Amino acid sequence: MDVQVHLSNKSRKKMTRWERMWMNRRSAIEPVISHLKYDHNMIRNFLKGKEGDRINAILSAAGFNFSKLIRAFFCYFENLISSSFLFSI
Repeated sequence: MDVQVHLSNKSRKKMTRWERMWMNRRSAIEPVISHLKYDHNMIRNFLKGKEGDRINAILSAAGFNFSKLIRAFFCYFENLISSSFLFSI
């Protein structure tokens, strides 16, 4: 497995463009990971082993995506209903 560890204790002037871009991306993703941990029960894993870790991460991500899909569906449905009321009046 090829893993690279990126430390953020460098000053921004000494970072390459790629490293700055990577740090910006990481700072954008960290709130999503925190939301998954606390709202989708990823703090405690009840499944055993590495396979259990993988299953837990996949199920949590699927739940997160499913909640986004439901929210988008209801927003679309709400806009559809409100626009139909405007045309009927």
